[in-house]
Parts: sequence; C-alpha cells; structure tokens
Amino acid sequence: MTASRAQFDPTDIFAALNRQRVKYLVVGGIAVVLHGVNRFTWDVDLSVELTVGNLARLAEAMRDLGFERRVPAPIEGLADPKVRRLWTRQRGMKVYSFFERQPPSRVIDVMVKPLAQFDRVYGRRVTVRAKGVSIPLVPVDVLLRMKREAGRPEDLFDIVQLKALKRMRTR
Repeated sequence: MTASRAQFDPTDIFAALNRQRVKYLVVGGIAVVLHGVNRFTWDVDLSVELTVGNLARLAEAMRDLGFERRVPAPIEGLADPKVRRLWTRQRGMKVYSFFERQPPSRVIDVMVKPLAQFDRVYGRRVTVRAKGVSIPLVPVDVLLRMKREAGRPEDLFDIVQLKALKRMRTR
C-alpha cells in the first residue's frame, strides 16, 4: 500500500509488524484516529516491548519495508535501561525514528521511555481491523494519560476529542 500527504495509510506497516510477531501498541495521533477521532497525522507512534528479541523483530520489519533508522545505533539498545537513560538524559531523545527515503516518506517513532507496565497495558489493548490487518491500540484511558503528560497543543485537542467520544459511547 502507498501513502501520500493526501491519504496517509500505515496498514502495511502494521501488517509487517504483525508478520514479524512484534509486540507493540499504537499510540499518538494514529491511535486517536483509530479510536474514532477525525484528525490528521503524518507519522506512526509506537510503544513496544523493550526486549532484545522484540526490538530485533521490529528492526527486521522496518528493513522489510525499506525504512531506515535515523539514529546511528541499533534499536536493540533500547532493551538496556542504562542505554535508554543515556539516550534520554544526555541526548534528549524521546523517540527512536525510522523513515522512508522514497515517497511517501513516512516516519515511524518508537517511544524511548517505556510505557509503564507495558505487559499489563498490552493485555488491555483495543484491537481494530483496517484493510484486513489487526492493529493493537493503547486503551483510551492510557492514551489520555499519555496525551496529558505530553501537553502539546495537539495533545490537548486530542484529549477534548477523546473525552467527547468516550461520553458519546457511554450513553
């Protein structure tokens, strides 16, 4: 599948992650959209299980799709808490990015800071299907917490929209 600025379609990314058996959750703008909020985004934000094996499978999925890492160090370094501390504190890194050199030039951002209790949250994931692909989303309550912590203007907008959607669904 292809994506463009007119139609951003990351389903091939999720299919590749699933084929490689990567344990991941979709977070960020794509999660907001897939939970039902109408808004635009141009990247894919992921929280992943930070084990060497899972990160290696993630890297393989990215290579299969032709994505390149933006960071000169292998992503498997995220499995080491000391390396994560170094990257976050000394280098200010928040995400480990992969990108496409060729159009549509999509970006995939993997959260460097691990999701608190990843396995527990993963057990509560919301799975949606798009074009026949299963996509694991972070639950809305966790997404709201992540958006509050980020606190950017777009995050504050997402919070309002997600809360309104949640109210509509509980009626």
